[in-house]
Amino acid sequence: MDSQPQELDLSWLYHQQQLKLREILPTTRPFSIIQISELVDPSDFIRPDSVVLSVGIAFADDPDRLRDWAHTLATAGVIAIGFGSGLTFPQIPKALIDASLHLGLGLFEVPREIPFLSITTAVRDEQIRRAGREQQELLLEQDRLNSIAISGGLEQLCKHTSDFLDAAIAILDSDGRVSCAISHGDLDAIPQARSRLNGANQAITTDNTFGLIHRMTLFGDRHHVLSVLMKTRPSEQHRALIRHCAGLADILLQRPHAMRTREVEVKSLAISLLLGRTSDLPTVRGVFADVSDSSGKIRPVLITGNREQAVKKALTSITTQLNKQDRALAHLALDDFTELIFLRGNRSVPNIVELFGTTTKDIRMCIGLPTPTENINQELIDHLSATAQVLPLGAHSEPRDASAQWLKTPAIRAALNQRARDTFNRVLAYDATSNTELARTLVCFVQHAGHIGDTATELGVHRHTIRTRIERIEEICELDINDPLTKAELLLVVATRRI
Repeated sequence: MDSQPQELDLSWLYHQQQLKLREILPTTRPFSIIQISELVDPSDFIRPDSVVLSVGIAFADDPDRLRDWAHTLATAGVIAIGFGSGLTFPQIPKALIDASLHLGLGLFEVPREIPFLSITTAVRDEQIRRAGREQQELLLEQDRLNSIAISGGLEQLCKHTSDFLDAAIAILDSDGRVSCAISHGDLDAIPQARSRLNGANQAITTDNTFGLIHRMTLFGDRHHVLSVLMKTRPSEQHRALIRHCAGLADILLQRPHAMRTREVEVKSLAISLLLGRTSDLPTVRGVFADVSDSSGKIRPVLITGNREQAVKKALTSITTQLNKQDRALAHLALDDFTELIFLRGNRSVPNIVELFGTTTKDIRMCIGLPTPTENINQELIDHLSATAQVLPLGAHSEPRDASAQWLKTPAIRAALNQRARDTFNRVLAYDATSNTELARTLVCFVQHAGHIGDTATELGVHRHTIRTRIERIEEICELDINDPLTKAELLLVVATRRI
C-alpha cells in the first residue's frame, strides 16, 4: 500500500456537508495530512502540505500575533488553516484573514459545534478508502501486465506500461543495445538509459521531467536497465508498477531454457528451408509439436470472409478460446481476407466450429482432414481455399471427399482461367482504376446464388445499390449475369481465384 498519505483537495473537504465548513479563502493546493495545534510556534511539529486546525487559544489576548503565526505555518509548508469560531473568538479575526490572503494560504471556518476530531476522522477514512482503491487498481494492473507479458511479449508489455504511466520507456542491455523502446510524445527514455547503464537504481529530476532508472537482474556478466521518463512526478503506485514491469521484462529477456530450445528448433527449420532441405521431418515435427496430436497430425483450417475485420474478429475469438485451454494458435495470413490455421489433428469439426463462437456467421470455413505435418503443402491449401470460396457466408465444410478436385484438371483450369480473363479480371481492373467495389459485389452475389437481398445484407448496402452494381458488371463483362449458366460459371471462376 502507498507509504505516503493520499492527497486530498479542500474542495472534497468542503463537500462533506456534515462538517458544515465555510470557505473563507480558496486554494487549489492539495493536502496530505490534517493537524491540530494550539502552539504559538508549532513549526517543529508541522509536516509539509498539511492543513492546521486551531481555535487560537494562544492568541486570545493579542489577535494581531496571528499574523506571525500564519507566516510560521506558511514557512513550514502548511497550505490552509481551519479556524474554529465561537470559542476563543466569535469569528475568524481580521488579522488572520489578512495574513492568509497575503501568504496565499487557504482559510476556512469550523463552527463551534463541529469537533476537530470529526474532521481528522473524515480525512483519515477517505485516505484509507482511496489507498485501498489504488491498491486494488495496482493489483488489477499488475495482473493485466502479467497477461500482456505472456500473450504479447516485451514490446506489448512496455507499450501498455507506457500508456498507463503516460511515459517513455526503454530497456537497454549493459552494452547499450536497445531491447525495447517506446517513446511518448516528445519524451525518449533511451538517452537517460545510455548515460546510466552501470549505475544503481535512481530517480532523476529536471525542470520539466521525472526519470527513473531500474537496474535489472544480473545474469552472468550481462544486465539490463529499464529507463522511464515522464512529465509528472511518479506516485508510489507508479513506482510499484515499474518494478513489476521490470520483473516481467527480466523473465522475458532471459529466455528460459524451453524458449531457447524452441528458438533453436525454429532456426534449424529456417536453415533447412534456406538450403532446400524441405524433408527435414524431425525438425518440422518438433516445431509443430504443440499443434499436432499424438500421432503427429495437424488439422488445417482455412477461413475467409468478405471483410478484413470479420476475419480478424474470428481469429481473436479462436485465440481467446485456445488461451483458456492453455494452447497457442498457429496461423498464417494468406491475404487480408484469408487465414490458414493449424489445430491438433484430433479436434473434431463441431469442436473447431465452437472455438469460433458467433463469429462464424461472418466467415466461410473449410476444415481439412487430420494430416501428417510433412504432408501440409500448397496443393492442400489451394484445395481448402477453392472449397471455401464456393461456400455461402456463415457455412463451414469438411472436405472428406474429392468433390472439388475436378476443378484442378488442367483443361478445366485453363478454361476457367480464360473465362476469368474475360469476366472477373475485367471487373478487378475496373475497380483498380475507378476505386469501386464491383469485384467484391460479384463474389458475394454468386456465392448467394444471385439473391439480391442476401447480397445487400452482407455488404451493408441498399438493394438498389446492388442492382446498379450488377448492371455495371454486366456492361463491363458483356454478359447476362442473371442467366443460371452464367452464374454457375462465375461461381466456379470465383472458386478458383485467390481473392
